[in-house]
Amino acid sequence: MNRFTFTLEMADVLANGVVKCVKRNRFSPVVINVVDHNANVLVQKRMDGCVHAGIPEFSYAKAYTCIAMNLSSRSFRDKYTTENNPSKIAQLSSMISVAGGGGKMACFPGGVLLKDQNNLVVGAIGVSGASGDEDEYVALKSAWESGLPLNTEPNEHSCSTANDE
Repeated sequence: MNRFTFTLEMADVLANGVVKCVKRNRFSPVVINVVDHNANVLVQKRMDGCVHAGIPEFSYAKAYTCIAMNLSSRSFRDKYTTENNPSKIAQLSSMISVAGGGGKMACFPGGVLLKDQNNLVVGAIGVSGASGDEDEYVALKSAWESGLPLNTEPNEHSCSTANDE
């Protein structure tokens, strides 16, 4: 089985799709990181008007989490916090501290895992700057509207503020 090649051009299409979706929905400006299957940054874009200096790190952490955990950043959070179990929350904290090596992991929505048609991980999109649901929504919509042969994790959104449905 041949590995799908996730290229710089494809990553740029996805990042540009995020920008278009943010503007279309009038969400707050965001930073986008698109990474390959090894969590290497292919494209990072910062929209005009992003207000917080740490947002690029957040968007990268969301993408990195997807690659490291083979889950969306929302699923990563849900896996360790939905039961309200203190030991699971402590485990999550330790994983972020150790595996995240200096804050490279994030347990909030906005990181979307990208897989090819053979269900192999090819990369991830991390978005930060709007609400978590909005960050995740624009990453998903970008992948879905790109025309690229990609599957996403998650495969549906939970954004109630989107107005381009």
